[in-house]
Amino acid sequence: MMKQNLLYEVKKPPVGKVASEFSILIASRSPEALTQLKTALTLLPADIDINCRLISNGHSDPLYGLERLPDLLIFRIGDSWQAELEALCSRPPDTRVPTLVVSSRSDSQAMRLSMKAGARDFFAEPLQDGELQRVVDQLYREAMDQQGALNAHLTVVMNAKGGSGASLIATNLAHQMAAGGRRKVVLIDLDLQFGALSHYLDLNPQRGIKQALENVEDLDSVALEGYLANHVSGLKVLSSESDRLLLNEEVSSDQLMQLFKLLANDNQQLVVDLPRQIDLTTTTVLERADQVVLVLQQGITHLRDAARLIEVMRRDLDIPDHRILVVLNRYDKSAPISIAEVSKALKHQPILTIPNDFKHVCESLNNGMPLLQIARRAPITRALHTLSEQVAGAGPAPRPGLLGKLLGLVKGD
Repeated sequence: MMKQNLLYEVKKPPVGKVASEFSILIASRSPEALTQLKTALTLLPADIDINCRLISNGHSDPLYGLERLPDLLIFRIGDSWQAELEALCSRPPDTRVPTLVVSSRSDSQAMRLSMKAGARDFFAEPLQDGELQRVVDQLYREAMDQQGALNAHLTVVMNAKGGSGASLIATNLAHQMAAGGRRKVVLIDLDLQFGALSHYLDLNPQRGIKQALENVEDLDSVALEGYLANHVSGLKVLSSESDRLLLNEEVSSDQLMQLFKLLANDNQQLVVDLPRQIDLTTTTVLERADQVVLVLQQGITHLRDAARLIEVMRRDLDIPDHRILVVLNRYDKSAPISIAEVSKALKHQPILTIPNDFKHVCESLNNGMPLLQIARRAPITRALHTLSEQVAGAGPAPRPGLLGKLLGLVKGD
């Protein structure tokens, strides 16, 4: 009688506890390999479920008979590697899971069949220290990012130093993207105490972000419209209410992202004016931003603060350089500090510029009208249009995968 695959070890959540958001299944015909692979993953986050399955006779498919598929399969193939990989290949596409293949042999035939089975990576034994864990941690973070991903493009605009002009740029950036009905855009004011974006557009909202956060559990896309102020251009604004003071510690990051997801359901672009501070609220938004527009001016103190803030983004928030867009506001080509010096000081390029236009900016602020309405053909308006087009189309760079390893093996690298 054919034996069923045996579970070597299965961790189950206690009664009443929600299962982990991310689960890993390690499968092999070798008990020793299961133990070694599990040991190699001991430093992963504690909320990840790691289950081990010992395949004993029966089916070669490591996922056979499972009621719940794992989020990641680590499959250590053995002497019957061809049959084991072909079993994965024969699974219907909707029942396959991200897979890492570990093998005692390293040849192009095994790697080709692993690719056909949909493997994300291939590891030849003996494993290098930390090699498997680094890849698993990356896949875990990708999965968590995907779960928290928005259906809209999220742009954050932030001052490197107070008074650099981030709010003006955020307002006009959002207005440029929404003008003419080209895109559905929401401008969000996250200065929860002294936000003034509504005044930049001559709006007087009766309800805003504080009330939206308080009621977010009961909101749908239709009800959320009641919290948005509508500009004549089609731009929608979610702002702070002038008579309400909201402390940052009162804001739940989960509620904030739930609100963002609701906004993203019916809009293509979310533009956030983020206060210049590092706390739970700002880091939650920064980590999920598709683009961070950092605004500064040509001054030593601006450069110093911008350099510190960029370093925090790179080192502590893992924000890559291609997601950081440095904008030099009120640019003056005759100023002592040149664009090249700014780029060198920040170790970042390119640097975009917004020209100084005191007259039109004052007129815009005093009348509550965006620059596109005040001075459509002015250099500052054209520069903001260029910035809006660049921000709207930004995207991440692709990563190399298993194909690169296979090509390297074929070439003998």
